[in-house]
Amino acid sequence: MRHSSYSVVAVDRDSTIIGFARALSDQAFAVYIADILVAPERQRQGIGRALTAAIQSHYPLTTFHHQVLIAERGVDGFYRRLGMTPISAFGLTAFIRTSGGTSD
Repeated sequence: MRHSSYSVVAVDRDSTIIGFARALSDQAFAVYIADILVAPERQRQGIGRALTAAIQSHYPLTTFHHQVLIAERGVDGFYRRLGMTPISAFGLTAFIRTSGGTSD
């Protein structure tokens, strides 16, 4: 996480970390939102929305061509509500290569 281009942390009143988000960028064209994490007991309280907004604000589309993220299954509604569009809508597909092999 040390080498992230930008990160933001959400803390509770008692300084407990309740959310974290980070991004990687070439600082010119593309932004990859690597993580948006919220403590399970604090989800559905606007924390993930605020973390995402902080990243999107830091990397505005008026300057950067695109913001990309890979999300887990079942959360696409959340990202759609934040103005993001699945890549399939652009006629694109995504590929991933991981150290864990493939998951067909």
